[in-house]
Amino acid sequence: AAVSASLYMNPATGKIASNLVVTWEPAVAEILDRMQRLSNPSRPFLVGLVGIPGSGKSTSAEIVTTLLGGLDDSYDDDHAIVMPMDGYHIPLQQLADSDNAADLIYRRGAPDTFDPTALFEKLNEIAYGDAETVTLPGFDHAQGDPVPNQHTFARSENKVVIVEGIYLLHDSDGWEVMNRLFDWTIYIDADVDTCIERLKIRNKCIPGYTPEEIATRCDVVDRKNAELSRDSARKYASQIVKSGAQ
Repeated sequence: AAVSASLYMNPATGKIASNLVVTWEPAVAEILDRMQRLSNPSRPFLVGLVGIPGSGKSTSAEIVTTLLGGLDDSYDDDHAIVMPMDGYHIPLQQLADSDNAADLIYRRGAPDTFDPTALFEKLNEIAYGDAETVTLPGFDHAQGDPVPNQHTFARSENKVVIVEGIYLLHDSDGWEVMNRLFDWTIYIDADVDTCIERLKIRNKCIPGYTPEEIATRCDVVDRKNAELSRDSARKYASQIVKSGAQ
């Protein structure tokens, strides 16, 4: 199963460990670096990295970010950063207060259980604003809720911003405006069945469900979400790469 990229990093240097075998990430890092050098220097270069849960997108985002920072001696460690979209899950309490609370909570992770408008506003501020810092929420998977101000964009330092998530190229439910913000988009193509089996293990931390209920939910809810993400991303991505998650 895909794991955190931090496990592949040398803690002394912050660089990718020498024993890691990567796949598409080095070539893509080179492409992104060339495009960023040719882009408008007054604004950050925004990349949308899309993949279904279990495809390894979070790991790959961290790997590409680390590779980008090492492509030129003039780059510092903050040249490229990752901004996940997970923090824009609608909070559980807000879902619980909805008329169709039970359905929304069970389907949490579907496109309509996020707040794409709030995400768009923050990314637009990063792309076209002038504030030195912009903060985005993170997500606590154990607690099942967003965490405020967990990720910080620093305009003077971060020249490449890799936004990673499942619905960045989704074409309905309010997500359709997102694509216009990105300078380049990448879809990590992965086998849905394989990813669902990974999720059955990973999602055991979701509170309130037995392992059997988690497995059923993965087959019903997460599979549908994965197929939605895959179908739209294959249509709209600037580039498609093959998942290297094992």
